[in-house]
Amino acid sequence: MPTRTAAPNATAQPPVLRSERYRVRFDHRGQAALCAQTAGANRFVWNLFLAYNDWSYRVARRARAYGRWTEFPEAQRPLLVDPGRTWQTMYKRFAAIRSGCFDREFQAFLQSPEGSVYADRDLSWLRDLPAAPVRHVLKYLDSAYRRFHKAHAAARADGGALPRRKSDGKLKYFPRRKGRQGGKADGFTIPDQVRMDGHRLHIPRIGWVRLDRGHARYRGCRAKTVRVRKEGTDKRPKWYATVVYEVPADLLKPPARDGALGLDRNVGQATDSEGAVYAQPDMAKLDANIKRKERKAAKARERSRRSGQPLSNRGRRICGQLRKLHRKQKRRREDAAHQHSRQLADTAHTVVIEDLNTQGMTRSAKGTAGNPGTNVKRKAGLNREILASGWGRLERHLDYKAGLVVQVDPAYTSQTCAVCGHVGQANRKTQALFQCTACGHTANADRNAAVNILARGLPLVRQARGAGASARREAIPLGTSTTREPGRRGPPAPVRSGPDGPDRVSNVNHSI
Repeated sequence: MPTRTAAPNATAQPPVLRSERYRVRFDHRGQAALCAQTAGANRFVWNLFLAYNDWSYRVARRARAYGRWTEFPEAQRPLLVDPGRTWQTMYKRFAAIRSGCFDREFQAFLQSPEGSVYADRDLSWLRDLPAAPVRHVLKYLDSAYRRFHKAHAAARADGGALPRRKSDGKLKYFPRRKGRQGGKADGFTIPDQVRMDGHRLHIPRIGWVRLDRGHARYRGCRAKTVRVRKEGTDKRPKWYATVVYEVPADLLKPPARDGALGLDRNVGQATDSEGAVYAQPDMAKLDANIKRKERKAAKARERSRRSGQPLSNRGRRICGQLRKLHRKQKRRREDAAHQHSRQLADTAHTVVIEDLNTQGMTRSAKGTAGNPGTNVKRKAGLNREILASGWGRLERHLDYKAGLVVQVDPAYTSQTCAVCGHVGQANRKTQALFQCTACGHTANADRNAAVNILARGLPLVRQARGAGASARREAIPLGTSTTREPGRRGPPAPVRSGPDGPDRVSNVNHSI
C-alpha cells in the first residue's frame, strides 16, 4: 500500500508519532514459537548484561592504576575492564558474544560468581535469531541505568540516599533482573526498517504475519517501530503488535478552535468548569474478582514455599487468571482516559489543570521504626484510589489531543470562592458542597474549584497564545503541550516566536 503523504503546503506542520495496537495472527505454529524464542532471548540478554555490568563495575572499582592498563603487553595486562554501560558499548559486546568471540574479560566474567550461571551454556543459539530485535533490549537497559543515575544524583543533591530494595538488596530504581514469570509481558522491538504490506507485518527471521484490521486509522502511513508483546499464558498466548506511525498533521483530528475549560481532578472523577463530570468506570465487580484471585494466588505461593516444590498447575492457572484480570482493568482505565480526553479536546481548545505532585501525594505514611506513622491503612487505601483515578494518564492524553494544556498552582483552589475570592477552610461545608461564608455563594465544590483553576490559567493562556493572529487555531500547532505557571515544577518551556511576539509554549513528545 502506498505511503500517505501530506499535501505540499508552505505552512504544513511536521509529522507526529501515533501508535495503533493490533492482534497478531500467525500462519503456523512455527512463527509463534520463533516469536516466543525471540522474546525469551530479550529477557536472557537483559539478565546477561545486567550481571556482566555488575561484575565489570566491581572489578573496575577494585583495580588500581585504572587507565594505564594499555601500557602492558597483551599477555601481561592486568584484568582491568571498562565499566561502561552505554548502549554503544553493550552493542559491541553483544556482537562479539553472538559471533562466539569471547575475549579475556568475558571469559573472566564466566568464571566469576556473577557469570557462573552462564559458564556452561552454549550461546551459539543467538545467531539463529534476528540481531536487531534482540540487541535492542540493551537500549532499554541503558535507559534504565540513566534513570537510576538521575534518581541517585537527585537524592545526593538533597543530602540523602536511595533506599535499598528488600528483594535483591540493590538500590531503588536500579535495573531489576527479569524473571520468566515477571510482572511485565515478554516481547521484543523491531527498531527500524519496518516492512508492512496492507494488513501484514514482516518480522525478521520469522516472516509475514497477519494483523487484525481493527481500528486501522493510521495504516498506510510510514511505520517507524513495532513492539511485539505476548499476553496470556504459555499454553494459550496472545500476541499483539503496537505499530508507531509517522502521521502527517493534516490526518489528525484537530481540537476545538477556541474556548477554555478548567479541570478539577478528584478521586474517582474529574469535573470541568462547565459542570460536566468525567467519572471513572464502575469496576467494583472486577476489583472483587481481583482480590479473590490475589488471595488464592498468595495461598498457592505459600504452599509452594513451605513444600519447597515449584508452583502447582492450579497455582499457575490462578496466577494466569489474575494477570488477565489486571490486563482487563488496565484496558478499561485506558479507554476511559481516552474518552474523557477526547471529550475535553472537542469541547475547548485550552484545558487548565492543576500541577499535582502525584508521587508526593501517594507516598506511604508508615514512617520509620523510630517515628512510625499514623492511619497507615487508611492512607494506603487513599493512595490506591488516587492511583486508580489515572490523573497522569489523563494529563498525558490531553498533552497531544488538546490545543493547549496549562498547569497552575493547586493551592487553595477548593477553599476559594469563585465569586468574591474569599479563602477559608469553612467554605468547604462537605465533600460535595461549597458555601462561601463571606458572600453566601453556593455551588458544587468540584465545579467551584474548576472555575478557580480556569481563572488562574487564563493569564497564562493569553501569554501562550498572544493576541490577534496568534490567538487563532492556525497559529498553534497540533499537539502543543503544557504551559506551567511561573515558579512551578519542571524545566522552563522553550520560547516560540509568533506573529505578535514570543509565545511560551513547550513541545510535545509524541512517542506513543
